[in-house]
Amino acid sequence: MKSTNCDEKYMRNILKIGGVSLVILFAVVACSTEKNTTISRNYHSLNAHYNGYFNAKELIKQSIETYQTSREEDYYSLLPLNPVPNEKEVPGMYPAIDTAIVKCTKVIRDHSMPSNDRPSKKKVEHNRWIDENWTLIGEALYYRRDYEGAMKNFKFVRKFYSNDPSLFVGELWMAKTNMAKGKLTDAKFNLDNLDQAIAEQESGDQEKIKKKGSKKEMKPAQFPKKIRFDFEKTKAELALMKGNSKEAIQYLEESLKHARISDKEGKARVHFILGQLHEEQGNKAGAAEHFSKVIRGTSSYEMAFNARLKRTFLGDGDKVKKDLLKMLRDQKNAEFKDQIYYALADLEIRDGDIAQGKVYLTESAFYSVNNTRQKGMAYERLADMSFAEKNYVGAQKYYDSCGRVIADTYPNAEAIRNKAIKLSDLVVAVETAQYEDSVQRIAAMSENDRESFLKKLIKKIEKEEKARREREAERLLELQQNENLFVQTGTGSKWYWNNAKVRSQGYDEYKRMWGERENEDDWRRSDKVAAFAADNPDFEESDSLDLAVIEEDTLSVELLMKDIPLTDSALAVSNERLLEAYYNAGNLYKDQLNEMKLAEKNFNKVLDRNIENKHNLLSAYELYSMYQTTNLTRAEEMKNYIFNNYTNSDYANYLRDPDFFIKKKERDALAEDSYTRVLERYNKRLYGPVLAQAEKVINEEKDNIFRSKYMLLKAMCLGQRFDQKDTLLPTLNLLLAEYPGTPESQRAQEMINIIKNGYSENIEVDFTNKSPYTYNDRVKMTVVIFPDAKRSSSDVKSRVTDFHREFFSRARLKVKSKVFKEGSVILVSVFENESEATKYITAYKNTRKYLLDLQNAHIMMITQENLITLLQKQELKEYDLFYEEYY
Repeated sequence: MKSTNCDEKYMRNILKIGGVSLVILFAVVACSTEKNTTISRNYHSLNAHYNGYFNAKELIKQSIETYQTSREEDYYSLLPLNPVPNEKEVPGMYPAIDTAIVKCTKVIRDHSMPSNDRPSKKKVEHNRWIDENWTLIGEALYYRRDYEGAMKNFKFVRKFYSNDPSLFVGELWMAKTNMAKGKLTDAKFNLDNLDQAIAEQESGDQEKIKKKGSKKEMKPAQFPKKIRFDFEKTKAELALMKGNSKEAIQYLEESLKHARISDKEGKARVHFILGQLHEEQGNKAGAAEHFSKVIRGTSSYEMAFNARLKRTFLGDGDKVKKDLLKMLRDQKNAEFKDQIYYALADLEIRDGDIAQGKVYLTESAFYSVNNTRQKGMAYERLADMSFAEKNYVGAQKYYDSCGRVIADTYPNAEAIRNKAIKLSDLVVAVETAQYEDSVQRIAAMSENDRESFLKKLIKKIEKEEKARREREAERLLELQQNENLFVQTGTGSKWYWNNAKVRSQGYDEYKRMWGERENEDDWRRSDKVAAFAADNPDFEESDSLDLAVIEEDTLSVELLMKDIPLTDSALAVSNERLLEAYYNAGNLYKDQLNEMKLAEKNFNKVLDRNIENKHNLLSAYELYSMYQTTNLTRAEEMKNYIFNNYTNSDYANYLRDPDFFIKKKERDALAEDSYTRVLERYNKRLYGPVLAQAEKVINEEKDNIFRSKYMLLKAMCLGQRFDQKDTLLPTLNLLLAEYPGTPESQRAQEMINIIKNGYSENIEVDFTNKSPYTYNDRVKMTVVIFPDAKRSSSDVKSRVTDFHREFFSRARLKVKSKVFKEGSVILVSVFENESEATKYITAYKNTRKYLLDLQNAHIMMITQENLITLLQKQELKEYDLFYEEYY
């Protein structure tokens, strides 16, 4: 009995060992990539599908979905069919993309059948999921904006898998890559190939082919139905890139026939774009049909709202206004009030009610909290209207406000900012004149009247401030209520007001840039004293006392009195500013805006003040020139005014001799030539002749335009000839007295300071500005980072290394630190060219993860040669100037 039990136990052990051996044998057989057996194929296909393709596909899919969910749609322009990250946005996707590439690459290396040691030599692939991994690597590189790498992958797929559906996937992505590179002809060729394949497949005209390594004929690869929707959209995208909207409409209509039922958001996007294109073509019925499908379908509330807004505009005028007002009352549309008000403004302006249109535009700007594009549109429209009405001060303020909120990608952004800059000098001149006129009128009041006036002003300011705060509170309360509504209904987690942190940051930024203020026509002026003075019967042209830096609770009569010119000296300064402002405004109206009547008015204001001032002569001459073609009597009056009051002036001489300025120009040219020759002698150390010529010009040629330079040259000659530097002081002091504020006087002051501080060495003027750095765009680059001097270099290197590990893992960058002045400089190397270094710097500046406050550190690129110079000189300012000029 005991022997039997032992035998049974022995047999069980044998069976266990045999079972384990079979499992091991199965695993060994399955692990082989060289044997094309069912077990091997299934094993390696399973790994290639799930360990590589599936996981990598999910990573890229989630990354793209996150990007598309977080991006702001620009409903003011044609929506992109396939939104992809741009150069600044893509670094945030690097970790997911690079991980996906690593997974697919590992699968191809470990599970390709036979092995993939030399892909170009392979003739067959038995693992059915390897081609998908190759394609996915190409897609990842495409999203990473590595178009050359992506194209290599897609070309390999097209060539090697010529009888597999991946052939068509690769060709489609080749078309997308060519479009991204701007190679539209090549993209058209790729898409035509796919069109031909579809046509042959649908007609049953395909020829059977032989599989590699087999004599058996087989049916060629079929175009995958799952990519037909994307294919038609890509054709439409190419048509749009070529400017052919009608052709794009046809392709998009066709794409909807092939969209998956589950892809509701994708179809909604196509419908919206079709609505936009039909609207652009003037097909209101077609546009309304597609916008209605967006509203009825599954899309974000924002897209549905914009579709509703656009559909509304396609109706009749009265109905449009009624629908817009109804949308305005709907609490769910609180976030979009800015757009509704803008649409109402457009209606009113088209109907001729300009005043009401301005009111609605102001409301649009007021409710544009997060939509800077819409705020910019409202400001731009108000600016254009003000400009057309010749309210140039108001126009400048609106252009300036617009320029501050819009992004660089805003249409005409540069032109808008240039308009603000162009008009800014006029605003300064006009408001300075209004301000000085206002305070002078207040100064002319009796003491009791002045105090009473200022008290009334303070009450008015406090009343306006209270009303402004109440209105601001109402707006924020309304938006808060709307947030609660969305939270309760479970809608719109993407919505700005559902994110408390983002909402707080956005409002803080809003207050930082603009302050808490009402959106009124002149909100940037803060000129309450002048505005109030304008309402007073005793004031006709008062408009500008700046209270921008005064807090409401600190306003007092005593504080406001500080700006009033109550003494003769203060009044004289005020008059100087006033007359200069009138003169500048006149010139700007005349030269920049061709507004001759406004220019004439301001020049006459200078003369009407009847105060001796340097601008009297200039204004009189400008009026004389203007009246020459419009009013000869007044022109003669201005001519006599100049002769009687400024008989020896250049302008009087010109009126006597029309060739006066030509002759003067010739004299100045001779003077310049003479000075150049004297300067050459100085550089040759011929100090005696130079000193003699300088003395002659200083004493005998008072009108020589280079006289101040001769004074400086004389002082420098004296410094070279005599050890006692005090001999320079009389000449330097004369230069300071006669030519204050000139570059020569600044240099003279520097020399005086040197003499007074006890230095005996004379420092010559350096007329050259040679940089020790050289530009070379054909060498490798290093990126240099300058953290705060107090930061530990090891901490900085650690953070930068962590940043590289996630966002630049494939670049193999090296991080080192060097001593620089009191701190350190971090060196990141090496980059193949300037373009690669620029991409790194862009990613660095746009990524906070790991870097935190280091994100704001001073960062530049530099060549190895220039880096050596920089580290030797230990001075950054000079390289900063060089960098700004060349990079």
